[in-house]
Order: sequence, then structure tokens, then C-alpha cells
Amino acid sequence: MDVTDALIGEHGVFHLLVEQLDDAVNRCTTLPELRSAAAPLAMSLLAHARIEEETLFAPIERTIGMQGPLQCLRDEHVEMDRRLRAMFHLPALEALREEVRAMLDVTRKHLAKEEKVLFNVAKKALPNEQREQLAVHWANFRGVTLPI
Repeated sequence: MDVTDALIGEHGVFHLLVEQLDDAVNRCTTLPELRSAAAPLAMSLLAHARIEEETLFAPIERTIGMQGPLQCLRDEHVEMDRRLRAMFHLPALEALREEVRAMLDVTRKHLAKEEKVLFNVAKKALPNEQREQLAVHWANFRGVTLPI
């Protein structure tokens, strides 16, 4: 298994969580309700960014340096992290709604950049064997048993 395939699989879950939260943002009528609706995506994205940094960003950076889309995507990880954490400290429902909408927009664009650009860069920059070894690291982190 290639690590980019594993990460694309995670992206499929994120697209679902993004759409669920997008549906919930106007439906939720209280601050705690919207925070609860946002929690699954927030927790998942924070963990995903960490494993993506370890299993893809760092190896690509060691191979080609910090060039091209890598710095932009890393900056977006930082912005998403900040937004996700800030959402749970906002004191008003409307402020949270605005922040959730902004975070959803950033997340959609970020996922698209990774899917259209980063994963192709990884396949060109990293040999098949290395991408397979990185998939093992990903699987260990996620507690997933890869097929033999």
C-alpha cells in the first residue's frame, strides 16, 4: 500500500464530515450543540495533520526541500489548527457559525490542493518502496492492519 492511498482514504472521511458540519451549522440552535457537531471534524483533522506531516511532508521536504506547495500546505495546517482550536473558545453562537464556515472553506480548499497537487508530488519525489514504508508508519499510527 502507498501512503498517498491511505491519506486519500482519510480525505474521503473528511469530505463526509465537512458536509455533515456544513449541514449542521445552520441547524444547530445552541453553542454547545454546534460545538458538539464540530468536534468530530476538529479532532480528526488535528490528528490527520500530525500524521500527514510525519508521513508525507517531512519525507518530501528531505527529498526536494521546502519548495512548491509544501510550505503553503504546511501554513494551511497551522491556520486550520488555530481555527479548529479557537472554535471551542468562542462565546457566541453567531461567532462560532462564522468561524465554522471559514474553517470549512479553508478545509475544502486544503484537501483539494493535497489531492490535486501534493499526492502527485509525493509520487514523483518518493520512490515506491519509501511510500510503502511510510504507509506502514501510517498504519501503526492509526492502529490499522495492512493486508500482506
